[in-house]
Amino acid sequence: MRAIRVGGYSIVALSIRLKFPQLLELKSPTLFAIDDVSVFVGGGGGGGGELYVAEMGFHIVPNRLLTAADLMGLKNGTSLPTMERGRDLVVKSAGGGGPLAPMRINFVKVDRFDLVVNKRVAVHGLSMPFHDVDRKWLSGQELGSVAAGVPVMQWYASWIVIFDDL
Repeated sequence: MRAIRVGGYSIVALSIRLKFPQLLELKSPTLFAIDDVSVFVGGGGGGGGELYVAEMGFHIVPNRLLTAADLMGLKNGTSLPTMERGRDLVVKSAGGGGPLAPMRINFVKVDRFDLVVNKRVAVHGLSMPFHDVDRKWLSGQELGSVAAGVPVMQWYASWIVIFDDL
């Protein structure tokens, strides 16, 4: 995990160390990380570090080693189960379109791919922590809701994309 710590993800490295006994049970997980600046500054608006550390399991896809190439090969709408049972990540933008069409999972931009990739783990960087959003909202089928039950209109998703890119 030295590469993660040196690469500006020392809080994530510490979190991994704290959760190490749980992580040992997994076979080749994929972890999505936010950098130290986002932890302390607030994660691009939307929870910041406290949310990320408290919900680290929501940022880990167990028993599935996903490299950058694997992630880019996922289709829009692909569901990725996390360590938090019943809380999946959903590919909302498959990416591959460069800076104008970056990969997004749960509407969060994947900033850096393959921070660490080996036989045991894959780690990718995010612009901010994942948020728990309604599956129907993620798929764009109808009005959705944030986990807390606050009604959200479909167009809200486009505002997330706009403000995330500023």
